[in-house]
Amino acid sequence: MKLLNATNRFYIIVALALLLVSSVFLVYRVVYVIDMQITEHMLFKKLQIEKQIASQPELQRRSFYISDLIRVDTISKFTTFKVQIKDTLMYGELEEAEIPYRVMTYEQEILGDAYRISISQRLTQNRDLVSGIAITFLLVAIDIIACFYFLNRYFSSTIWRPFYRALDTLKRFDLQRGGRVRFEPTEINEFNALNEELVKLTDKVSSDYRNLKEFTENMSHETQTPLAIIRSKLEILLQADNLSPEQLEQIRSTLDAINRLTKMNRGLIMLTRIDNEQFSDEEDIRFSELVQRRLVDLELFIQSRELHVETELNNELVVRMNPHLADILVSNLLSNAIKYNISGGRLEVSVFSDAISISNSGKALTFSDQKIFERFKRGDAVDSIGLGLAIVKRICDHYHYFLSYQYQDDLHRFYIQFTKERRNIT
Repeated sequence: MKLLNATNRFYIIVALALLLVSSVFLVYRVVYVIDMQITEHMLFKKLQIEKQIASQPELQRRSFYISDLIRVDTISKFTTFKVQIKDTLMYGELEEAEIPYRVMTYEQEILGDAYRISISQRLTQNRDLVSGIAITFLLVAIDIIACFYFLNRYFSSTIWRPFYRALDTLKRFDLQRGGRVRFEPTEINEFNALNEELVKLTDKVSSDYRNLKEFTENMSHETQTPLAIIRSKLEILLQADNLSPEQLEQIRSTLDAINRLTKMNRGLIMLTRIDNEQFSDEEDIRFSELVQRRLVDLELFIQSRELHVETELNNELVVRMNPHLADILVSNLLSNAIKYNISGGRLEVSVFSDAISISNSGKALTFSDQKIFERFKRGDAVDSIGLGLAIVKRICDHYHYFLSYQYQDDLHRFYIQFTKERRNIT
């Protein structure tokens, strides 16, 4: 959700809550004032009736009506000063239905005669006024909220415009192309401070990226040569005739360590280059052809382990990615399936229209399944450095592929689901 929408929603909720509370309080106060006015009006009528009876002899000692709102009845004697006021429903000729009335009944002694007087007052104006106020208040609330929403949206978008410009600038920033980020100055101090810190941050990131890239390139060039020299010297030394068995064993052990160090160096450099997104060149890769080529390259290793290979290759899968990373992805999975397979085991390779699956026979893992893609996590193979599957995981994360591992029926199964955006089905 955008920040502008979030703030608008918050303000609208607060405004609705305040308007609701205010409307309830307003209606309550209006109804209360109207009730008080009606009661006072009925008390005023009470005094007027007493004066009228006292001043007109023809109305004394007799019962009479004044329309349907005032009724005067004579009684034998006066009994109480209590005035009774109650709300009830009475038939209204205009509405042709029962409507609310307020009735005030009391006894009064006038010139020695006792009377029971009943005064009725319609309450429909109370109900109509409340509904009118509610409708008016609702319309006013809608108008206020609409005006508030659009005005707040306009002013907020104007105020936050420098922020969105800075965000667009950061989106266009590319570490590989280099350059410095430049932000437009604004009239808001906080945005200027934010832009200054972003400039410092991007400069630091660019500098670290260049240093790391240079270090990676230097490591890939400078360390390979000394390692190759050490390996060649050890191989020459291994052919000497005057070496004892102990010396031969030490040279072989050192040569194995050099080989493992060379593989580890290449693997770590590869992970660093992937993390630094140094594989930007992309093309359409037909995975069925790539898998067939790698199986041919690994044929000697497959025959040495006497593996039974089963393939199901769908020629429709074409994925847009870096060809070198695609080759490493398939090679590492196949090499892992061959290296950790059992003698005479199964190797199943499937290429679907949207995924690939590589399975191999083998014993269950001695560690958790979740750790199989971690760096330096290796199985029982002596010559393994534990970086092959970590590189596969990093390539899949780089392209947002779904990578999973499952062990079932004595088979280790690695499955890669390619994203729809990367696939180009022929």
